[in-house]
Amino acid sequence: MITRTTMSPAPVLGLFPAEPDPVAGCPTCRDLARRREAARAAGDGSRVSDCNVLIRAHPHGPRPGGRRG
Repeated sequence: MITRTTMSPAPVLGLFPAEPDPVAGCPTCRDLARRREAARAAGDGSRVSDCNVLIRAHPHGPRPGGRRG
């Protein structure tokens, strides 16, 4: 027998973080942004997300607005 349960309260899912902006003049960021747009055009949301993670993780130090990437 399967016991069904409910969550109380319901889980709250947050929004996706804003897409990171590539750093101007960085060839790695430019390449990742190009790959991200190609993935978006192909409907590959997983690859778009992967590119966003890589752009955020690419080391450049502090960015305007407190974001790192």
